[in-house]
Amino acid sequence: MENRRFILFIIGSIAILIGNMWLWSKLHPTPPQPPAAEQKQNQPLADKNAVEKPAAEGDKAPEKNAVVENAAPDAAEAPQPSTQWFTLGSGDPGQNNPYKLLVTLTNHGAAVERIELSSDRYRDLEDRSGYLGHLAAEDSPDGVKVNLVAPGTPAAEAGLQPGDIITAVNSKAVANGDALQAALKSATPDQTIELAVSRGGQPQTLSATLGRRPLEVVRPEVFTPEMQIPEPLDIVAGSVHDPFSFLLTLSTVDKQKLDDKRLDDGKPSATDLLQSINAELPGVKLRTSNWEGKQVDADTVEFTRALPKFDLEIVKRYKIAKTDGDKPAYHLTLEVQLRNLGQTPRTVAYQLDGPTGLPIEGWWYTSRPSRSWSGMGVRDAALLLQGKDPALISPMATAEGKLEPRYRSESPDALLVYAGVDAQYMACALLPVPVKDREPWLAEIKPIVVGRMPQDARYKTLGDVSCRMVSVEESIKPGTSLVHTYTVFAGPKQPDLLAKYPLEGDPQNNLGELIYYGWPIWAGVARLMTFVLHFLYSIVGNYGLAIVLLTALVRACMFPISRKQAKNAQKMQELKPEMDRINEKYKGKPEEKTRAMQELWRKHNHNPMAGCLPALLQIPVFLGLYRALWIDVELRQAPLFSSAIHWCSNLAAPDMLWYWKDSPMIPSFLSAYRGFLSLGPYFNLLPFFTIALFILQQQMFMPPATDDQTRTQQKMMKYMVIFIGYLYYTVPSGLCLYIIVSSAWGIAERKLLPKAKPAAAGSATTSALRVKTASGNGAAARRDRKKQRGR
Repeated sequence: MENRRFILFIIGSIAILIGNMWLWSKLHPTPPQPPAAEQKQNQPLADKNAVEKPAAEGDKAPEKNAVVENAAPDAAEAPQPSTQWFTLGSGDPGQNNPYKLLVTLTNHGAAVERIELSSDRYRDLEDRSGYLGHLAAEDSPDGVKVNLVAPGTPAAEAGLQPGDIITAVNSKAVANGDALQAALKSATPDQTIELAVSRGGQPQTLSATLGRRPLEVVRPEVFTPEMQIPEPLDIVAGSVHDPFSFLLTLSTVDKQKLDDKRLDDGKPSATDLLQSINAELPGVKLRTSNWEGKQVDADTVEFTRALPKFDLEIVKRYKIAKTDGDKPAYHLTLEVQLRNLGQTPRTVAYQLDGPTGLPIEGWWYTSRPSRSWSGMGVRDAALLLQGKDPALISPMATAEGKLEPRYRSESPDALLVYAGVDAQYMACALLPVPVKDREPWLAEIKPIVVGRMPQDARYKTLGDVSCRMVSVEESIKPGTSLVHTYTVFAGPKQPDLLAKYPLEGDPQNNLGELIYYGWPIWAGVARLMTFVLHFLYSIVGNYGLAIVLLTALVRACMFPISRKQAKNAQKMQELKPEMDRINEKYKGKPEEKTRAMQELWRKHNHNPMAGCLPALLQIPVFLGLYRALWIDVELRQAPLFSSAIHWCSNLAAPDMLWYWKDSPMIPSFLSAYRGFLSLGPYFNLLPFFTIALFILQQQMFMPPATDDQTRTQQKMMKYMVIFIGYLYYTVPSGLCLYIIVSSAWGIAERKLLPKAKPAAAGSATTSALRVKTASGNGAAARRDRKKQRGR
């Protein structure tokens, strides 16, 4: 009977495991993309993922998968200038830097190419190679030509200048961008390298001290073969990436209207899809052409594009914020201006896309609470209108046309609060800057997929999403302009920071809705855990130690209950002889045995279920801390010991002791990113400590089995510990640390209690005889008293 139950338990556990994996794969499909692929998306060189100077028409035939934008340019189209790059802000991580962001802009589409965070607090978690800076580099006959040097980067500190040609790194020649990229990849942060450059034909040697790669909130999204996308989406001088951020075009000019419907045949070609995404009116070429660009001042860049066919001029003006007291500085100001240069009124509306290419770091272990049953992507389109519930729309739902809200602002109550993209710890969103008592200027806001969705369902969570805003149609009189201003937030999801970006006149509607902890009960506990952790961190200066102190605080508060639990377990050991006697006496009579057991427990004031209470009380704390590690950006990149040590350098991620995916000793199914029985690409040490302590606790403190059923249950518990270890294998290392400290506390707590009295052999018989003797002695005494009264 016992063996049958055990076999049924094993079969049931496997069935539950398979069912759970199947359900998880449907709700949260995640692709097995290796770190190398993700790192490739974040390379600093433009020869792989930034737009280079387009080849002049007729220079060469387009590549096989390249998109031919306009074979025959419109005669009325303004000539295109050469490709240019501009920067705003600084990458200097020093405290004296007034900028929080380093922004790279390009006149190709008047777009934002990338936004990097300046602070040392936010660095790339995956790429730990040496960082020189984004150079917008291109191959030249003599080496690698530098087109951009951003202020505050190691390249600027070394004295590198635009126009320099890098010929060697540490005396090793670099013939092209790939060679330069490989040289930097093999270097480490804080390493000093020697750059041989040619400046104006004169050789020079520069010394550069590399830094650690900053986190890019916005970057060119580069697809790699590992993502199983058969055709690249966009190729410009060898670059493969999705469209840049904040591209604009006209959706209406007089009676002409743009139809931007996505292709729905399921498997469009890369060319067809790109033409659908970059669709524009005839005679309008704003998304894919080079605008006239100029640096107005240190904080402002302006792009202008003329449309002679319509007597219109389009201006996009970017201005970066500086730190000023309590005012936030994680934003740009984007001003869109449409000028009527003709003699007749023009009815126009524009279409503005949001940010693209937000980070996908940690996708193989990351999990986020969802606002809907449609699941979450690695990043999701985020929308909030005044008076409506916030919406997070996954790439899967957007691509399939599900849950795609199309809001039409037909009343002043429908002002847009924000529209953008939400990732786990970072967000980028546009907030229309309202004019007092104005009418809403946006007619439509919707989520879009800006790249090609992978065909494999496991990969779809990596879809590159954005938002698209279409303005209301307005008539612009001759000689006048239509001007709309947006605030572009790009930064960490800190509650205090997000609360500083509200809708004007309505402070309750702000970016704070981007932080979602889940159901209110878990959200309340998670916020409490976050507050306590931050308070403890302010004292000790290390989040690992703060988690240890939090664990001690929780266990200290629960000490009266856990002590009662320990005494309850000891009482169970003391009662074991009596329980064995009852089992033997009522063998085959379960009802009578149950009544006898209950009578025994009642007699000794023992409740066998009391031991479950401490475990139940810890569940909200456990889940609350889990949610805090999911959401709280302060725990991202927080090391247990030091950021210089790769192991356990991020308490919000697995400890990642050893990258074993490429090891021939490890079976591929075990080291796969996702899959049945896979553990992930890293060997994690802390889960094994966790399981070891669980097993030790079972061996030391599990109450003795009272019958065959209890023995079977305890045997099942031992196997369940291994199953729990499998589930815990990719949880954040901070959560493992909490469990380890809590288990160690529990062991110490039980060891400090007095040991249970050893049950002497034959104790049950002795006890029974003692009762009989006591009752017999009492009867004899009563008989003696009666005889004395009779005399």
